Formats: sequence, structure tokens, C-alpha cells
Amino acid sequence: MNSKHFEGLVAATFTPFHSDGSVHPEIIPAYARQLKEDGVKGIFVCGSSGEGLLMEADERKAILEAWMPFSDEQFRIIAHVGSTSAKTSRDLARHAASVGADSVGCMGPCCFQPKDARGLTDYCTEVASAAPDLPFYYYHIPGTSGVHVKMTEFLTTAGKVIPNLAGIKYTWPDLMEMLECVSMEDGKYDILHGHDETVLAGFLFGVKAAIGTTYNFLAPVFNEMIEKFRQKDLDGALEIQKNVNRLIRIMLSSGSAISGGKAMMKMRGIDCGPCRLPLQNVTNEGYRKMEAELREGGYFSLIRV
Repeated sequence: MNSKHFEGLVAATFTPFHSDGSVHPEIIPAYARQLKEDGVKGIFVCGSSGEGLLMEADERKAILEAWMPFSDEQFRIIAHVGSTSAKTSRDLARHAASVGADSVGCMGPCCFQPKDARGLTDYCTEVASAAPDLPFYYYHIPGTSGVHVKMTEFLTTAGKVIPNLAGIKYTWPDLMEMLECVSMEDGKYDILHGHDETVLAGFLFGVKAAIGTTYNFLAPVFNEMIEKFRQKDLDGALEIQKNVNRLIRIMLSSGSAISGGKAMMKMRGIDCGPCRLPLQNVTNEGYRKMEAELREGGYFSLIRV
């Protein structure tokens, strides 16, 4: 297993749907071109932003396959395989390996959640073993999965029995624990920061890469922030973080990061279509209101349209 740590921004991609709710993979070539032009270094396919848990397994496979022609050394693909069924997750992991994905990620099960590190390790061992040659990332997002297990304990336990354990997509506000994960075993594990609103803090705490929803349409701005951080211009980096957070707040006012994010993608020229229930779509009135607020907030001066 070749487990190279990620560096830079990884977009948690949206799944494009037709108006009738069927998957729309024909959008993906233009989507991929935009992400590459924006300096995105990889994608996380069919995660929470991609509505993966609202999709059938064959739909998730079709979307991953549509992304694979765009995979290269500078654009690595993580296939999210999490499900309420370990059997389904194993099937998705095997498929990811068969089509050439770079890594697999897996959220904890949202039903009958493991209560401790051993239970979570047993679940992840079952999934990771289906693609033993691919780096395995645990997707820590307790607000969605309901799995509240300390990640330091998970890494200690799972690291002994999951040979392809690469790291964690860490989407939780406990930065102290995240720092402990970054520091474990001299930085052995690849900890991918998962909160766009605090990504500067993540880099200050030692992460080298981040996975997020807004990197779909704000990657150039975040890349500028990361460059200022690397040049030790912390005041400049912080100002950019504050500015993008204002835009994120407008996005979230739509009802969810997914519905608002898809609306912002449409404003950039990539129409990913509606969301699936129980998510609610942005109404026409809501879209116009969001567009006006984003214009006032400077969104369209920051992006290419």
C-alpha cells in the first residue's frame, strides 16, 4: 500500500442529479476541469456533501466511475464507502479498488453506532479489509454519524489491526484532539481537516490538507489563504478566513451546506441539480436572495464565472 499524505485542498464533491432525481454523470467532465483549474488537489466522492447515504450502491459506483478518467498524481480520488451496512461498504470498497481509486474513506455507521474504540475498529476492519491495497481513512463526523468515539483512542486501537489505516477526515470542532491525532507516532497518520470555517486553525495545528464543501467553488481564495500562511502572513490569512466565513454563513442560510453549495456551484456555471429528500432545495426566491447577498459580500469578485 502506497500511503502518501495529502497536501492542499480536497473538494467534497456534490453528486449531480437530473431534475427527476436520477444521477447526472455527464456534468462531471466540466466539473473536473473547473476543480483542476482552481488548484484542487483531490476529491472526496459520495460523502455527506455528495449525498452518498441517500444513494443506491450502483449509483455511487456510477458516479465514482465517471470521476476516474480525471484521476492523476495531482488530482487524487478518495471514494467514500460509508453505509449503514458493512456488507454494502465492503462492496463499495472493492469496487473503488477495481476502478483505480486512490483511497477509500468510511463514515461510522449511523445506525447502532459503536460506543467505543474497539467497536469502531471492528467495523472499520471489516470495511478496510475489502480493499487492502488502498489507504483507508476513517471519516470522523459525529454530528452526522452519531459516532462519538475519541479519535486518539481509535488510532491507537485500529493502528494495531488495520494495516492500511492511513488517517482521518476530521470533521469535528475539537481542535485539541485533532492536534493530538496530528502528533501521534511522529505524524504517522494523515489528518485531513474537515471544517472549512476553521481551516486556518487546522493548518496552524499542523494539518497539511483539508477536505471541504466550499473548495468546490472557493478553492482559489482558500489557496491564497494557505499561501499567505506559508509566507507567515498570518494577518492576511486570517482576513481571508473571515471573508470566506461571511460567504459560508450566506450559504448556510439556505438551509444546508449541500443545498446552498449546489446553488453557489450553479452561479459558477456548474449546475449539479436538485438535492434528494429529506434535504430541501433552495427555492427560486431563495436563490435570488442568496445571489444578491453573495454579490454584496463580494463573491463574484473572487471567482471566475
